Amino acid sequence: MLLLANSISGVAQGISMLAIPWYFTSVIYNETLFGKVYFTAMTVSLFWGTYVGALVDRHPRKKIFLVINVVGFFVLGTVTAWGFAHGFLPWWMVALVFANTMLIYNIHFPNLYAYAQEITPKSEYARVTSLLEIQGQLTFTLAGAGAAILLKGIDHHLNVFGIDLHLPFYLRPLKIYEIFSFDAATYLIAFLIIYRIRSLPVVDRAVDTGTLYERLKTGFNFLYKHKVIMQFGIASLLLFLTIIVFGTYVQPAYVASFLHQGGDVYAFGDMSFSFGALVAGFVTTRVFSEKQAIPGIIILHVLAGIMYVSLVLHRIPVLFFAANFITGSCNAAVRIQRITYIFHHVPNRVIGRSGSIFFVTNVFMRVCLIGLFTLPFFHAGSNIQYAILIMAAICFVAALFLGANYKKLMHEPGVA
Repeated sequence: MLLLANSISGVAQGISMLAIPWYFTSVIYNETLFGKVYFTAMTVSLFWGTYVGALVDRHPRKKIFLVINVVGFFVLGTVTAWGFAHGFLPWWMVALVFANTMLIYNIHFPNLYAYAQEITPKSEYARVTSLLEIQGQLTFTLAGAGAAILLKGIDHHLNVFGIDLHLPFYLRPLKIYEIFSFDAATYLIAFLIIYRIRSLPVVDRAVDTGTLYERLKTGFNFLYKHKVIMQFGIASLLLFLTIIVFGTYVQPAYVASFLHQGGDVYAFGDMSFSFGALVAGFVTTRVFSEKQAIPGIIILHVLAGIMYVSLVLHRIPVLFFAANFITGSCNAAVRIQRITYIFHHVPNRVIGRSGSIFFVTNVFMRVCLIGLFTLPFFHAGSNIQYAILIMAAICFVAALFLGANYKKLMHEPGVA
């Protein structure tokens, strides 16, 4: 039921998160404004992310899911109603939806993984993390297909993975507030499903009832005593850092200014990414055993870096789809192995706070990258390619750092 609720809300949320960057880039033609919106949301996330871990470790995870779905429904429902009443949305309302969705994501995933670890036997960690990744990427695949149609409409043809399909019908592009209405409805549906979930923990979870400062300090102390875990948690998220920045900020500009393509190519690029991730969800645990997680993560960072480099060598949509497919596979495989490793090495009582430290560090890096990429230089002509090369370099640096700590990571003791 948790996977079902996550899938339903994931489709609509994915469509919104694909639609909003494209809305700023190719509907109101102001990608610089979106960069400022993104930068502001990321800055807020730095403070919010620090608090998230303490919430996840302090309160019942099911109740947290219920609360964030209520908040999501209220915000999206209000914005959608305003849009239908006035026939349009001002840019700041679209930005509000983006920020709201981002802040919900910031607590949704730490809570999801903490809840999954709480109710999963150790012997099933790899299988459950694979299921979570398969489910998440399947919903985003559907979101990519939906976004391609909703954003561009169908004017008797549609570019599907580089193939121009001629169709016998017309479908107008939906307004941004009409797209948001789907998102609002799924928050309500997800709430109803999660409300009916019944589960029992399989780990001894001692809830920390201290003050916020004391709870945060406990999380920091754990990672301070296990520095190699902290280094792994931060370095193994660097690929995800590039994926987030590329997917939500760089990719729309890349498609528009470098490839000179439209919204269907943009959306099907994300869909290619999700197909790759979906495949990785099925094969990762068969290719890389739990003992091979560290070498696997290193290899996949290198491969993703090579794919980023390939994107700036040619202006061919088919290459864009192929590179997205491979980076999607790399990202999903790294996520599965990373979460499985963390499940085995971080106790459930502090997993939320530990995750917050990894997350806040990652968000800080995102803020720096977004701040850099909003400079006019990257939006002159096809200079967005240099942003992609920077992300390739980040992947290579992560691989080098993990390789340097290989022996320590392989011999780190697990949770008793």
